[in-house]
Amino acid sequence: MKFHVIFIKSKSYCKRCETYFLVPNYPYIFLTGEIIVLKKKGIARREFLTSIGRVAGSSAMLRAMAAMGISISTSSCGSSSAGGGSPSVSGQSLTTNSSSTSSNSPALKSPRPGDWQNNIGSGKSVVILGAGIAGMTTAYEMKKLGYSCTILEATNRAGGRNRTIRSGDTIVETDSNQTCLFDVDDDLYFNPGPARISHHHEFLISYCREFNVELETFVNDNRAALIHSTSSFGGQPQIARSILADSRGHIGRLLSFAVNQNALDQELSATDKTQILQMLTRFGDLGSNYTYTGSSRAGFPGQEDKGSRQRDESLSPRQIQELISEPIWQARLDFFHGLNQQATMLQPVGGMDRIADAFKNQVGSDIQYESIVKEIRKIVNGVRVVYEKSSIMTSLEVDYCVCTIPAPVLKDIPNDFSSEFQQEISNFGYSSAAKLAFQSKRFWEKDHNIYGGISWTDQDITQIWYPSFGFGKSKGILVGAYIWGATAANSFANQTPQQRITAAMTQGSILHSEYTSEVTHGISVSWLKVPYQMGAYGYSTPNVLLNPDDNIFFAGEHLSILQGWQEGAILSAYNAIDGIVKKDIG
Repeated sequence: MKFHVIFIKSKSYCKRCETYFLVPNYPYIFLTGEIIVLKKKGIARREFLTSIGRVAGSSAMLRAMAAMGISISTSSCGSSSAGGGSPSVSGQSLTTNSSSTSSNSPALKSPRPGDWQNNIGSGKSVVILGAGIAGMTTAYEMKKLGYSCTILEATNRAGGRNRTIRSGDTIVETDSNQTCLFDVDDDLYFNPGPARISHHHEFLISYCREFNVELETFVNDNRAALIHSTSSFGGQPQIARSILADSRGHIGRLLSFAVNQNALDQELSATDKTQILQMLTRFGDLGSNYTYTGSSRAGFPGQEDKGSRQRDESLSPRQIQELISEPIWQARLDFFHGLNQQATMLQPVGGMDRIADAFKNQVGSDIQYESIVKEIRKIVNGVRVVYEKSSIMTSLEVDYCVCTIPAPVLKDIPNDFSSEFQQEISNFGYSSAAKLAFQSKRFWEKDHNIYGGISWTDQDITQIWYPSFGFGKSKGILVGAYIWGATAANSFANQTPQQRITAAMTQGSILHSEYTSEVTHGISVSWLKVPYQMGAYGYSTPNVLLNPDDNIFFAGEHLSILQGWQEGAILSAYNAIDGIVKKDIG
């Protein structure tokens, strides 16, 4: 096995297609076809291996060690309350004993509850800026370690972007106020921020279990939902399953053709060829001679729309050129294969704010609401935070500060951060994502047999979400737009709430004609215009903010590998806590 390091300038991440785009002059590693991003050049072997393990996991590190001729050994693995131990590099051997790691054997696992010494924080004080998930996680875990915690929250509620809108709630933006007019009903709510939980977000799920937050299935992918392009398929919405069936059919047909033309003889033995042809026949639902003439997998005319159910009639397959030329279908085809976007996910019963409320029940006595941070200053062996509450300025001096304030807000707060911290905060990019919801009769269930899932369109509204609960009831909340592309989201932000509703109804009616008669009570949130947020989630690659600036530590989803997710907020909190604990240990 060979490996080498090449230097590239930067990387950016597309949340829609879950792909990294790399630009020259910044270090990364090719390891048997894998790309593993590092942070700096001129690294020693141990740091080189440690970086591989930290970024790509222990298995990649093991393969790199083998390539370097380093012997590998294991010992019994210790564990924390939240998970098992992780590998570490010790000289030329690998050890997985997390309970006793020498200074020469740095642990590679992420910090987590159970790793920290009980009562290490006794007599120490911490101010936490922001009562979002990162801030409340920090307070909850640090209090268990003996730290005295104060949370300063600028608004009148906890949760940050974790919010659920119900009847009578008010949405405040910098230039408008909206009141939610949904009917009063437990099933009529709207999550304008985080709305789904991935199966592997173990820490968030474990807190739900610990705090008795009931979870239910979130239907992320429904093949009965629609795909719409203004430039393809005659501009008519298409049922997702039919396009998927045709895509698989054509791929299977073409690969079978290549195998039968002996084009893959260098890759396949005679036995391999027989087996892969059998697989491709099933994959694409191919007919005799490996042809594709359509598939019952595509459904039948009218099956998933109102009207007749002509089950003895097949749909004519689309030409492959129609499929490969349509960008939105290609994005949709790949989207639900991402680790964070599988077909079924999770959501709290009754709204996402059930999680925020559960955290608040644990640390609510430590939260000071409507406390607006005015200054963040370093002092000898500590931090001074000046904040305003009820027009009264208060100065709070503590041992440590954990700042979770979003970068677009933080950059305008007077501080004496080091210059590199100020620069990264000022330049940190945030998504301008937005959502809009309607109350409606459940026409998508009655007329189209759509129960949960997401329809896609290349119009500005981008996605329509159907509720994954309350099936069969008379009314539901339809997410009529989820927008995250910069152009569309900025345009959305610059519209009045009524203009947003009008646009969403116009665009949505192309997918569902029922919009004109059924949807009511539109309400929207543009995170770019929400005070004390000024953006949805971070997308820049954090660097210096992962480290403390003296006794000031930073947290928030934007500083994690899972940007935009609540699990990322929790991981960032663990990183800040771990830094403080290590500083106190000395």
